[in-house]
Amino acid sequence: MPVRSESAPSIGEAMQHVRRILADAPFRKSGLGQDLKAAHYIVETLSGYGLEAALETFKTYDSDPGEAHLEILTPNPQVLAVRACAHVEPTPPGGYVGEIIHVGPGGEADYAGKDVQGKVVLAEVSYAPATPEKARIAAAKGAAGIVLMNWGNGEEPGIPWRALKAVWGNPTPESWPQIPRLFGASISRRDGETIRDLAAKGRVEIRATVTASRCWREVSQPIGWLHAPASSPEANQIVLVSGHLDSWSPGVTDNISGNAVMLELARTLAAGRSRLRRSVVFCFWNGHEVAEAAGSAYFVDRHWERLNRDGVAYLNIDSVGMRGTALFNIASCPELAGFTRACARATLDPALPVVQSNLERVGDQSFFGLGVSAATGRHGYAPDVVKSRNGATLGWYNHTEFDTLDVLDETVLSADLAYWMETVGNLATMTVLPHRFGGRVADLQARFGRMLEGRRDPADLSVIPPLLGELGAAVAWLDAHMDGADGAVAVAANRAALRLARLLTFVASSASGKYDQDSYGLTALKLPVPLLGVFERYQSEPQDSLEARLLATRLMRLRHVVTDALQAGIDLIADLRALTEARAA
Repeated sequence: MPVRSESAPSIGEAMQHVRRILADAPFRKSGLGQDLKAAHYIVETLSGYGLEAALETFKTYDSDPGEAHLEILTPNPQVLAVRACAHVEPTPPGGYVGEIIHVGPGGEADYAGKDVQGKVVLAEVSYAPATPEKARIAAAKGAAGIVLMNWGNGEEPGIPWRALKAVWGNPTPESWPQIPRLFGASISRRDGETIRDLAAKGRVEIRATVTASRCWREVSQPIGWLHAPASSPEANQIVLVSGHLDSWSPGVTDNISGNAVMLELARTLAAGRSRLRRSVVFCFWNGHEVAEAAGSAYFVDRHWERLNRDGVAYLNIDSVGMRGTALFNIASCPELAGFTRACARATLDPALPVVQSNLERVGDQSFFGLGVSAATGRHGYAPDVVKSRNGATLGWYNHTEFDTLDVLDETVLSADLAYWMETVGNLATMTVLPHRFGGRVADLQARFGRMLEGRRDPADLSVIPPLLGELGAAVAWLDAHMDGADGAVAVAANRAALRLARLLTFVASSASGKYDQDSYGLTALKLPVPLLGVFERYQSEPQDSLEARLLATRLMRLRHVVTDALQAGIDLIADLRALTEARAA
């Protein structure tokens, strides 16, 4: 059961934080000053609640958007309202003149039959793929620039701020060349549809002038540690509660509301600290919007060893309290699916639909390689509303100046707060962790089944499904064992659950493996098994070609990565079972 304290979460307290941050720091773009002002307020507030709070300072590759001008030259000359993107190349002196080509959502398949070399592409804002991946693909196809038309239904006036870095966190020597080198700008949905409709009839030529700056700069993010009593048998374990601090102006639902919920959770849990079994760390990420999850990626790098040993769950709170929502969306790793759904049903209106899905790499999910089980949840818009607004899952106003108090619903925010109190409170106080891995194994079995069915298999990847069957039998015992654990048995079972999550998560959720970060919205993450993405390349090559032979060897070695992780999971559970049975004898 969740912690029961002298204090209960208060929507009134949360709304005070919303109004204070909005008034004092309405434009929290990383590195421009108001992000730091909000950060100091959060640290002071957390310290007042009794947390060990401080600013974590780091350097990141950031960018500031500059000025932009966009006009249609032919066939119908007109000047359009436009906003420069961040992390883009400036246009040449006098601007760039060229043809603009509509590429729909801007995914790989949308370029079929289209030559965009030296041209400008018009892509639609959506998560199909995420905006930075649209830019990466456009640059790889040789486009000189990208113009992003906002989501919405064409009636709304918003022009979004967007960043196009396409590298998660700080770049490495390997990822540095992946940062798109093209100019980028955003326009309203209505103006985007105007260009789209003209392009459907013939050639459209535009002139674009865009400026931006790129720089390495120092930014700070508030981190607050709520330590469980030293007498707790699992005080060293940590539940991570997070949401991004930096945002565009004014960013009420993205993400002042999330920050306010976090602060109110901190206050409530601190009041009941004596009941905590595990510690909780509250992370207010900076460098989210433009430096692309720089704060969470830095936190993982800096605290990797501690997180690897003691990270219980990573919970991301973003864009909560949106007005007009009609359901509750939960996205989680499979092992937390049953738990998060139970928390929703315990706190939300029974008539409210709960929609559950596997968590993907969005927001600040920097923990997939490391393997800390993760979840997020919030009220969301009905599917027909999202469709009518061309994929606007976060509202047409997202990343625009129209994300104001008017689109925040206090009643919805109160329900989101209740859900997160139930979720965080349970994870911090339960004797036995709620991780159950039957769903994780089933997910892996389905993924490998889809990948291998009817395909050439040069690396004997077919050995993996039987190994998953063996792991499934072991996991069935572990899940049942955890249901009845207590005392020292529970501590050992919890430790095994954390280790198992470390072994299995990266296989299904990462293309780069345990020790690196995939780029933002990477297309390969949509494959059944991203880690084995070269399997798809192999299928497209002639069987006896040099490339096919090279890929076959690469697949063989990647097979070892997978089978090693699965066998380690089987052995981990076998050791725990042997110890448990020996104690019972």
